Amino acid sequence: MKYQIKQWVRCCESCQRSKIQRHTKTTLGTFSLPDARFTHIHIDIVGPLPPSEGQIYLLTIIDRFSRWPEAIPIPDMRAKTICRAIFDTWISRFGCPSVVTSDQGSQLRSSMFVEFTRMLGTQKIKTTPYHPISN
Repeated sequence: MKYQIKQWVRCCESCQRSKIQRHTKTTLGTFSLPDARFTHIHIDIVGPLPPSEGQIYLLTIIDRFSRWPEAIPIPDMRAKTICRAIFDTWISRFGCPSVVTSDQGSQLRSSMFVEFTRMLGTQKIKTTPYHPISN
């Protein structure tokens, strides 16, 4: 009987039209190879972690060319805090990156962060949703 139901559903035109695709997967993108260090960075937020001197999150920044990692302790995940941490620790030492890649966290999609990257003349790239390995 299970086989007959399966066949009937496959042949039923209205069943096929109303079929719900619950998990649509987007294709993975590719990155071009960077030609210099500190021009393309990947950022992400780790936490919450056990508090240490009022800091409970880590802003991680990794240079795509040299794989240079930075872990910056921050007290919260607000866009203002993230922008200040990037400016004070990364840009002040290595200069302004050309490309910033991040996941689709709300603080990294906020109008403040978008304006921050626009002000710096930096291209912002978002990774594929629900695919953390791409960042």
